Amino acid sequence: MNKKVTISDIANLSGVSKTTISRYLNGKYEGMSEATRNRIQEVIEELDYRPSRQARALKSQYSSIIGIVVADISNSYTSRMIKGVMDRLNSTDYHTIIMDSDLNTKREANNIKKLIDEQVDGIVIQPIGESSLEYDFIPSGMSLVQIDRYVEPLKWPAVVSDNFLQSQNLGRIIAENDYKRVIILTPEIKNVSPRINRYKGLQNGLADYDVEVIIVTTNEIKDIVARDIDIWDQMKQYIYDDVKTVLYAFNGGLLYGLIRLLKEKNIPVPDKIGLVGYDDGALTDLFNPEITSIEQNPVEIGHKAADILLNSMAGKDIPIDLYCIDSKLNNRKSL
Repeated sequence: MNKKVTISDIANLSGVSKTTISRYLNGKYEGMSEATRNRIQEVIEELDYRPSRQARALKSQYSSIIGIVVADISNSYTSRMIKGVMDRLNSTDYHTIIMDSDLNTKREANNIKKLIDEQVDGIVIQPIGESSLEYDFIPSGMSLVQIDRYVEPLKWPAVVSDNFLQSQNLGRIIAENDYKRVIILTPEIKNVSPRINRYKGLQNGLADYDVEVIIVTTNEIKDIVARDIDIWDQMKQYIYDDVKTVLYAFNGGLLYGLIRLLKEKNIPVPDKIGLVGYDDGALTDLFNPEITSIEQNPVEIGHKAADILLNSMAGKDIPIDLYCIDSKLNNRKSL
């Protein structure tokens, strides 16, 4: 087994002190000649020396680690947000730790505490708590950005979709197509910011029309296609009456699940019932009929969140605000 190369080895071959090598590794070149820097770099390359992250963190007080905590890593939308974050971070020297809360607040808290113990330089979080008060254990100086969701009172910047605006626009389209009832299918709304804003946006879009809104609460979706057996029992009473009705799925898993369910029950869209929703996988133009849907931009959300975090860690003043990324309303043939 080859002997592990140490700072002492680099110092001996470079003809300088270990302190000088340590300063070089941490980018502190003040008073160090260009010739010395070049000689150290040549020795490092010759010996293929790679300083341990832990050692550099102890010396520099920076870990070069960014933590990413997501609500449910199995969700395709979440995976694409992570891709957006990593697009930006891959061009930096930061390492990343990705942690899955699995929609469990205790696990989320443990994940965050582990990252704090690792002395991470910053955190990207998709929060599942109901209030920012639940996150008071996070050090006040921590660089942190919320992604997709946010908790209030707002303590950290958040990068989100324009949920209110597009749901409002969708509400107006629904009303203009003479629908008299909207059945919302969603996991429990509680204080989950995207669901709240989608619901409020829909209400605002329907404010000038006589349209009934009913919420059917489903299980949390941990699959690309919902298989909640209770969905049909809760909504079938609205399918076969004479009120012109549209189903509005608040996430892609529910939308794809409804497409499957309506096909199994031989219920034609839009002849018997309308169907709209959030398209987390950008697949709704592949169905027959093509589905009217809101298509978000999770990769761009990830890009923006990473940019904000990197600027925060660089010491720049970042306003604590909501940063909305445009989504797209695709008005197709399911209404």
